[in-house]
Amino acid sequence: MSPVVERMREGLAARGWDGVLATPGVNLAWLTGVANHATLERSERLVCLGLPVQGEPWILCPAFEGERMGGAVPWARVETWEEAEDPFALAARRLAAGETWALEPTTTYHDACRLADGAAAGFADGAALFETLRRAKTPAEIEALGRAIDAAWEVFDEVVASLAAGDKELEVADRIADAFGRRGFEPWSLVQFGPSSAVPHGEPGGRRLEGGEAVLLDWGGWKDGFSADLTRTFWWDEEALAAQDSPAEFREILETVRSAQRTALSRMGPGVRCGDADEAARAVIREAGYGERFTHRLGHGLGREIHEPPYLVSGSEVELSPGDVVTVEPGIYLPGKFGVRWEDDVRVTDDGIEILSDRGR
Repeated sequence: MSPVVERMREGLAARGWDGVLATPGVNLAWLTGVANHATLERSERLVCLGLPVQGEPWILCPAFEGERMGGAVPWARVETWEEAEDPFALAARRLAAGETWALEPTTTYHDACRLADGAAAGFADGAALFETLRRAKTPAEIEALGRAIDAAWEVFDEVVASLAAGDKELEVADRIADAFGRRGFEPWSLVQFGPSSAVPHGEPGGRRLEGGEAVLLDWGGWKDGFSADLTRTFWWDEEALAAQDSPAEFREILETVRSAQRTALSRMGPGVRCGDADEAARAVIREAGYGERFTHRLGHGLGREIHEPPYLVSGSEVELSPGDVVTVEPGIYLPGKFGVRWEDDVRVTDDGIEILSDRGR
């Protein structure tokens, strides 16, 4: 049984619950250790993991999926249902009267209602439990994130060196995808040139790279269930990277954004409120006169999903905890000109932080 399963059982017991029911999705992938949550894909046919605090875990699935599910979750007893059977009734019968089971929070409303209709046991919302456990990254998860970050920097160096005038955003995104693919990662990226970089989450399109303009790359790749999430913005001309020769306005914006990030990082650690981290960065940008141009939160949790708790957002009272991994990504966006965002991946330790993506850039 994995450490994650044991932690889940401890969390259930601490709340006085008898077990957890989880249907396919990212939480089930995390709980079972399956790298790709699509392996346990949600469909109209019920698949459900039952993990009791005590006793043998079971996974209920269609009969024709039994062998595959057994291979995906070898530590759970596979129980199958035939097409003419009611799987919700079968699941409900495995829960004893008087028990309370946590329900995995992405379970569909339809599935939750059908499970509850036939069960003698009661159900509790498992959202906070899953959030708490997933936030505290294990050493193995940190290692997987580290591998993803290392690959992301290799891809960055390769792709930036290949930039040439006339390149389309989509062509560069394809190069990123190819570079990740050769390393065994499933890629994603935002590639934005010039004025399009002023759109915080703009999609790469057909715009061509011209000499003397901003380039924003937001990129990462999935492997072993984890991805890096990095952003760099730089000035490019036909000679290559040209930070010293960029316009004064770009240099000012870039330094303001980087100063905002450094300030936020210097204030972060266990017990620090997420809203205070956001405010630390926002105050620097506001003081520089660009407060209205920092249009999104400072960052978000990073793990089995690109965006997950905790969220570094204004006013949040949520406190950072050891094991959290978050992005720190202040930005300033000038419509019609350019945008600058600078993003790193950061782990909260027992007594401070570790910048997982630090390499001096």
